Amino acid sequence: MPKEFKKDFPNTFVIIDGTEIKIQKPSSLSSQSQCYSDYKSSTTLKGLVGVDPRGSVIFASMLFSVNISDKEITAQSGFLELLKKLLETGYLKEGDGVMADKGFLIHEMIEKLGLKLYIPPFAPGSGQMCAADVKKTKKIAFHRVHVERAISRIKKFKILSNKVEISLFSVVDQVWYVCCFLTNFMPFLINDQC
Repeated sequence: MPKEFKKDFPNTFVIIDGTEIKIQKPSSLSSQSQCYSDYKSSTTLKGLVGVDPRGSVIFASMLFSVNISDKEITAQSGFLELLKKLLETGYLKEGDGVMADKGFLIHEMIEKLGLKLYIPPFAPGSGQMCAADVKKTKKIAFHRVHVERAISRIKKFKILSNKVEISLFSVVDQVWYVCCFLTNFMPFLINDQC
């Protein structure tokens, strides 16, 4: 585990984030509306990626239509079941941490498993955060950037860097998994060790 990460979040096991990959526009209008992303202004599929503190991909969900929230994708992706199995087998301990962006409103689901969720604090109604919340947000953002760097590596594979063609839809999840886990054969994103 990198020194800075161990100092700030010593019990954090995984950093998660959702991402979208662009796809060719389906001919069906209902499929188009299910896959259209206002955020990307394109038709996309959405996946959940989890990386360890060194940036290695340790979880990749199947791809979902874009009309799914971060909370729903976390619940439907098998991520919570994986955490539960890891707790049962002793690979995780109660109190270990999951880091995510503030869009992941999964506090209850994570705490139900006995784990801790690290997300940036929300600004109060007045719009100003206290100094401690600003410091916490900066710390989390500093470490969370590694999941975004890992996702960037995944998307650099040519098959995902352009719009995924309709002809690949029957195997798009397999293509996604292979690209995600191939990044683990690249050098670590963070070489700093404790």
